Amino acid sequence: MTGSSTPQPLLDPAGAATLSAVTDRVHDAITRRLGQQPLTPDTELAALGIDSLLLLRILGDLAVDPTQEIDPYRLADVVTVADLVAFVASWN
Repeated sequence: MTGSSTPQPLLDPAGAATLSAVTDRVHDAITRRLGQQPLTPDTELAALGIDSLLLLRILGDLAVDPTQEIDPYRLADVVTVADLVAFVASWN
């Protein structure tokens, strides 16, 4: 028998705080562009009227570094608010 393993949290407290901060930034950026919207992690960006050009503008608002590269292949997978949060979180 091997030693028992303790389940590891998916995010450490600092990581959870960072993800929360990114989520807040994404929600704020969407609100600046579209006005107040009901947002959940599963909200589809297209349902909010966010097309590819508006998505790039939102990403430009969120980029801390103006030279931030945006991977078009990964960007194609951004469908929901949660996807956008994960995309932006991966920049750090």
